Amino acid sequence: MKIALIWQGINGRYGQWKDGLWAAMKVIEKSHEVRYFEPYDANCYIWRPDWILYWEAPCTAQGKDKDKYEWVCRLPFKKALLFAGGEIKPMWVKDFNHLFIESQVDMDTCERWDIPHSRAFGINDEIMKPQSQPKVWDGMHQCTCASWKRTWLMTEALKEKSMVCGRFQPHDPACFDRAREHGAMVLPEISAEAVAVCLNASHCVVQTSGEWGGGQRATLEAMACGIPVIAMNDSPKNCEFVRESGYGIICSPNVESIKKAVEEVKSKTWDKSIASEYMKKWTSKKYAEDILKILCS
Repeated sequence: MKIALIWQGINGRYGQWKDGLWAAMKVIEKSHEVRYFEPYDANCYIWRPDWILYWEAPCTAQGKDKDKYEWVCRLPFKKALLFAGGEIKPMWVKDFNHLFIESQVDMDTCERWDIPHSRAFGINDEIMKPQSQPKVWDGMHQCTCASWKRTWLMTEALKEKSMVCGRFQPHDPACFDRAREHGAMVLPEISAEAVAVCLNASHCVVQTSGEWGGGQRATLEAMACGIPVIAMNDSPKNCEFVRESGYGIICSPNVESIKKAVEEVKSKTWDKSIASEYMKKWTSKKYAEDILKILCS
């Protein structure tokens, strides 16, 4: 089978991009022919794949990059959308044969709208795993700099005992600017291997993302490293993983609640085998199997 993965910026990031999707595609490459394309690349037409996988948020259909979204939708091949966050509406996904979904709340939405869908998500479990590291930070959060991540809640609560890292966005600098004001360690986008070291050097990940804030991959990466997660109670997707695994704490999205939750995390002994057992359903191999189950059916 010929499978094309389309993602804006993939050529610039491929080789440095090592998340769960990257690892899943490496598994798929062992049994199928896979090529990677940017939107608007005419070579995708020429190659004529059996399936197109497109990583994007459905709401992009109405956003600043809607032209690239429409270009993919017009491709005359079977298409599956790899859900990348945001809201789902039928008119935004009508041109896709299938949606691969990360969270139960989005599964429920697809069922309500009768949209073909299944669960497929995971992390790079070859990189994200427990390490013996001294604890440097009380809490950290790895994320793209974006206001809906609300990392200032963590950095205000933990000050110099907190760390954020990720891709800086000049048009939305609030997360990183406010983190520096609070005295937190701020790192740019770093390799997946470096993220794993930082996770293991933290007492917990403070997942401050809100309802549409995403962050599920960061939550699962922390658990894969044996690091508990503090999720905000208005973030159903991250709360789902914390409740299901039992490996973390759910609190209110305010500074005092976060302080108390971090102290609770630090006062407990966390059984890493619980996280390890839970993460068996989110490996890159399972991610690849869940994708191929649909593409080969």
